[in-house]
Amino acid sequence: MPASNSILNLPDEADVVIIGGGSLGCNILYQLSTLGINSILLERDKITSGTTWHSNGLFWRLRPNDVEIELLSAIDTVLPKVEKESDLSTGYETNGGLFIARTEERLKEYKRLHTIGKYFGIESHFISPLEAAAMHPLLDPTSFSAALYSPKDGRLDPTMMCTALVKAALKYQGKIAESCPVIDIVVDSSMGTKKIRGVKTRHGFIKTNCVVNSAGVWSTHVAKMVNLDIPLLAFKHAYAITESIPEAKNTPNVRDHDASICYKTLGDSIYIGGYEMNPELLKTVPSDFSFGLYNLDYNIFGIHIENACRLSPILNTVGIKSDINGPEAFTPDHKPLLGEDPRLPGMFHASGFNSAGIMLGPGCGEQLAKWIKNGRPDLAMHAYDIQRFSPNLCSGKRYITEATHEAYATNYSIVFPNHQPLAARNLKVSQFHEILVENGAVMEQSQEWERPAYFLKGRAAPVSQYDWYGCYGHNENTDKRYPEEIKKEYTFELSSNHSLIREEALSARKDAALFDLSHFGKMLLTGQDAERAAKWLFTSEILGPNSFTYSCTLNDQGGLEGFLRIVTLDERGAKLLGCGLEGKGYYIITEGTTGHRVFCHLQRQMQRQGFKASLKNVTDKVGVLLLEGPKSLKILEQVADFPVNYERNATVTINGHACRVMPVSSIGMKGYELYIPAESCTAVYNKITDAGVKLAGYRAYCSLNAEKGGYIWNYDIRTQDGPVEANLGDICNSEENYIGCEAVRHAKKIGTTRKRAVFHVDAETPLWGLEVIWRNNEIVGFLRRGNLGYFLNASIGIGYVNSSNVIDEEYLTKGKYEIESMGERHSAKLYVKAPLYC
Repeated sequence: MPASNSILNLPDEADVVIIGGGSLGCNILYQLSTLGINSILLERDKITSGTTWHSNGLFWRLRPNDVEIELLSAIDTVLPKVEKESDLSTGYETNGGLFIARTEERLKEYKRLHTIGKYFGIESHFISPLEAAAMHPLLDPTSFSAALYSPKDGRLDPTMMCTALVKAALKYQGKIAESCPVIDIVVDSSMGTKKIRGVKTRHGFIKTNCVVNSAGVWSTHVAKMVNLDIPLLAFKHAYAITESIPEAKNTPNVRDHDASICYKTLGDSIYIGGYEMNPELLKTVPSDFSFGLYNLDYNIFGIHIENACRLSPILNTVGIKSDINGPEAFTPDHKPLLGEDPRLPGMFHASGFNSAGIMLGPGCGEQLAKWIKNGRPDLAMHAYDIQRFSPNLCSGKRYITEATHEAYATNYSIVFPNHQPLAARNLKVSQFHEILVENGAVMEQSQEWERPAYFLKGRAAPVSQYDWYGCYGHNENTDKRYPEEIKKEYTFELSSNHSLIREEALSARKDAALFDLSHFGKMLLTGQDAERAAKWLFTSEILGPNSFTYSCTLNDQGGLEGFLRIVTLDERGAKLLGCGLEGKGYYIITEGTTGHRVFCHLQRQMQRQGFKASLKNVTDKVGVLLLEGPKSLKILEQVADFPVNYERNATVTINGHACRVMPVSSIGMKGYELYIPAESCTAVYNKITDAGVKLAGYRAYCSLNAEKGGYIWNYDIRTQDGPVEANLGDICNSEENYIGCEAVRHAKKIGTTRKRAVFHVDAETPLWGLEVIWRNNEIVGFLRRGNLGYFLNASIGIGYVNSSNVIDEEYLTKGKYEIESMGERHSAKLYVKAPLYC
């Protein structure tokens, strides 16, 4: 970057200070500047230094995630605009991309990508190995079975892109200061709430209330300036560049996921990269390593050369011209860290891009700028939001090191719907965990929580300690029961455990089944202003003591932040949950593992309104058992000290221990959730199971929930979905004022152009989500999730139907619907509401 574009006479203040001048920093500066936000980018060395300059710049459009596809597609609108405004090329070229399939399961994964790509208008074609070899003469057509060709994939030049972004940002009054290290971020806690006050640099102080941490592998250091831990590690990541190969010219990029390698074509050379099982962890990266590289250890990287030679035998006769081995930032779930940190208002993250910061930069920069300006992004960014990590996960060394290693090592593995990690397990377990494992529970992990997926008969499959896949001197585990068990689930068809899950689900419909839902988020809202806070936070009218209410909590724009159950507490109920009452008190339950993010949302809103109320997360302190089925009431009456009233929740005694019983209809039938203090869980569990009930897991629960047409966060409902669109308008009061109420009233008045719907197809067609919805031979949406309904004997998909006009019930019900799964269309029946137990 020419020196004339960089300033050292720093401004006294700025709306936003961005730390780090790589791909994300430059994209964020440009986007904030176009929005008229006074922003400055501070770079310790020169633009692109750190991890950006040595990126190979590959760009792929198809992902097994709809939001990522939209983020990647932003390149089509952002970069042409940048090139026009800067009069510079961004180095973006579309030379196409090939996805190589060696196995039938890999081909099915690509069929899923091809199908969801249709909804987003992304062109792709299946071609034979010979056709692929004709496009890319270096490929051996006998080494694979098929390929998916995506003609609009390509490559980016990191330096050219960043240079153009900065020049364009300057036209909008954006500022940049190179050779300007940040020494400290000043935080003020004098008013009881932490607030950012400014940034101290070697060249002066800038007053600001908003900082973006886009410092790449040094982001952990920047976070420490404000006493925050973030879940990010640095690994050495490399690619090798071949000598001249004339046949390589004008060939598409290649991803051979089964061999864990990729090619980028540039000129007449091939850039070979990949993800090895034993990457080299960097404990620290020196602050002066801006344009530094490491010597490449071919004892580690050599596996990629070997696999490349198998795919392209000509490489056996070609030398390696050079190699690039630099630091790169990775995260435990292989997703970036983005958004405002709930622990410090005004502290935004944009780091940990797992070697994808170049291609995700334009989309994520655009979303983060809107996040800062509007309080939320346009897209549903939950999978990237820093709030997905609890404080325990942000600072958990075992979790970060184990999970980040496995995410790196298995990055090119097939993304199966029921995939489970082997690393960083048993971080959080319920009070029932050990006895459930002894009784055959096969555990699955959601965030940090372990929960039963399904139950084996007469045997156990406990999770073992992580063995690092035998790398770094570790011995592989000899107990293979758990990994062998979960491999049965790694399919796009029905697994061999299908009959076990079916039995559990049907027990809940015909008899009785017991589920451990202790991972559900649980919070207590108490204090002087608790009632006022409840009226502002929740969309439903909160009823009197010992009653419960279904409710939403929304953001300012009327998007869903949570689907909740709220109990108004009396003194006895509050005491049971370990709190006293000052005024009214409320017990809040969130579905699944959304507790932390809902807690952050509610806490932030309470602080903004200045309510004198306390919100306490009690998830760890209370166990939850769900008893479902026509015989559930009879079982409860057997074990409880007095009859249970389905219309109200109450405190009862079971086996000498007090617990709270709440009537629910999670699966569309009369069921009961028991909220049990931690110290009483075993005694209550033993009494209930002695009465005779089948244990059931979360896979059965999701099936039953889908039959009811229920909701699961980040699938059926997201922050960008409104309650009217999601058919939750009935629990949104039209008269009262609460967060997002104006958007709800507007949607109720004029209608919406998208609506959530339930689809049934033949039970022999498994649905997992990302299947395309056809109406009258036109694509109108895609499925957010899919489950097999064992009682209804149908595959059930849930998604949103879109239209250019307001959608009414007649529009929904009069169409002819098909669901396209893996390229094949299947006749479907649409239900505005689920046909069973509405």
